[in-house]
Amino acid sequence: MDKISSQEPGAFARYIQEYSNTICGRHPIAVYLSALRYIKQDENQTHKIEFVKYAQSSQVKKSSDSSVSYASAVVTRVS
Repeated sequence: MDKISSQEPGAFARYIQEYSNTICGRHPIAVYLSALRYIKQDENQTHKIEFVKYAQSSQVKKSSDSSVSYASAVVTRVS
């Protein structure tokens, strides 16, 4: 979520590659982050990404455990 909030598509891609997490929606997230970067560069508009809800299906206590996480965010234009 920190990598998404940073609005750096490359940082998000590096995270996926390094940790091999299976994030459903990772491709649309990457496209959206790239669009935000384009809008910032081309139209000089900045945005804020704020996560408003986070939940897990279970707590991971050891490396063999698995869990599904759910998150929702709001994107607002700052300038």
